[in-house]
Amino acid sequence: MPRHGRSWQRSIVRINIPKVALICLGFAVVFGLHLGLFSYYLDHGRMGADEGFYAIAARNVMSGEIPYRDFSYTQMPLLPYLNGAMMKVFGFGYTTQRILNIIWSCIGLLAAILALRQRLGRWEPGILAAFCVVSSPHFVQLVGMGNSHGAATMFLSLATAAAISRFPYMRRLIAFGVFTALAIGCRLSVAPVTAILAVIFIVEAPDTRHRLLAIAVPSVLVLAFLLPFFAADPQAALFNTWEYHLASIFDRRVLGNWIQWWEISPAAIIVLATGLMTLPRLVKTRQWTVALLLAAATAGITLPMIPLSSYGNYITPAVLTASVAGLTAGWTLVAKNGSPLRHVVWLLPLLVLFHPLPRLSGEDKSTALNEVAAFIESSAPDGPILTPIPIVAVESGREIITGTEMGMFSAMGPNEEDRAKRLHFTTLRLVTEEVNDKVPSAIVLMIGNSVWNFKWSSPSLRRQPKKAHRAFMKAITTNYGPALRNDKFVVYLPRDTGRKKTPR
Repeated sequence: MPRHGRSWQRSIVRINIPKVALICLGFAVVFGLHLGLFSYYLDHGRMGADEGFYAIAARNVMSGEIPYRDFSYTQMPLLPYLNGAMMKVFGFGYTTQRILNIIWSCIGLLAAILALRQRLGRWEPGILAAFCVVSSPHFVQLVGMGNSHGAATMFLSLATAAAISRFPYMRRLIAFGVFTALAIGCRLSVAPVTAILAVIFIVEAPDTRHRLLAIAVPSVLVLAFLLPFFAADPQAALFNTWEYHLASIFDRRVLGNWIQWWEISPAAIIVLATGLMTLPRLVKTRQWTVALLLAAATAGITLPMIPLSSYGNYITPAVLTASVAGLTAGWTLVAKNGSPLRHVVWLLPLLVLFHPLPRLSGEDKSTALNEVAAFIESSAPDGPILTPIPIVAVESGREIITGTEMGMFSAMGPNEEDRAKRLHFTTLRLVTEEVNDKVPSAIVLMIGNSVWNFKWSSPSLRRQPKKAHRAFMKAITTNYGPALRNDKFVVYLPRDTGRKKTPR
């Protein structure tokens, strides 16, 4: 037999088949569970209040518009370009947007697993870190919604992987800078996490030149990615990304909100807490990379809870990094010595069973949405539509009334018309005028007395004056008649009185 043939046979013999099978089983469990839960919540999970304006933003940027300068969009500016480019190929819509987000989260999970494999030399820590997160239905439902959680999870995981891997320094630094810019460009709340991760490169730098590069490279890349959007309209950009989120009158720092915080991923939070117990030893042995990773993860699941109006689910993009940090610390100092206690971690996800599962919509939401979209396409006259749920406009291929890109969050206070127009928002009086002029070709509202039907005043989220909202509803019933009603939405079409005017 030729020499190279015997070498090939020996390499086959050396493969540890049981070990390979376990690794494959681990991947199957992690991604099978993640995608299995998502396939259920794709249609049965509740519709997020934000999903419509994310979809509208993605469609707008693909038409050449710029966030803040041309339309209101109360998040960082890069996600519409990422999702928009993909939906340009696969179609703009509710389901497509959700599928894209779960794909982004899968890439983040894979990055975490591979990074821990490369750093620690074993598959188990990464698979376990991912399992701690995807075994929580609350996490899966949130990253599968049409919002920024999926993409932010992906880019933050990639930035974390670049920070803790053992590849050459400059390759890691450049990759970290790119992923950091993309992560912040999708969701501002991850910025403190990436700022602490950046210190890893400063600590690991071999000389002063590399320390300066560790500061300059991420900073320059973040500015290069984001500064053009803020320069296009600084006032609107600052309002959309900062002022809007601090103006809410709600104080959500209550027990129920911390329960929501805990439900996102109890296993990841406990793993991180356990990892923090190793900090004294890490400091003593000068393992600064792992110590800083723990600090970054801790910031990721605590700092987003500080603002009065924060929801517990704001920590969603950081829980995978928290799980990675805890497992890295534990494996570095304890588990690598063969401690049997590491196997207890596999049981931690069972903690989610002590809490209710995510709230369901009661019926396949996409069916009701598709029914409305099909009806508008076939029965509504040409023109933009008015709705607090902009995903309806995306599904039906219609434009929306100018200033309502933020859907239910579009109407500012009654005395803020000039400011609303300047920032590409609207007011209830302006919307009522559009209705009286019969500008919308159709009006789609939530069924019943829902607060989503323009009852909030942005950005404070106070209720609109009752008199103003009654005038709005009266204008609808006077000029439009109900044409379709299902268990989620009601569609109004223009009555045959008066002449429809063109949009202003």
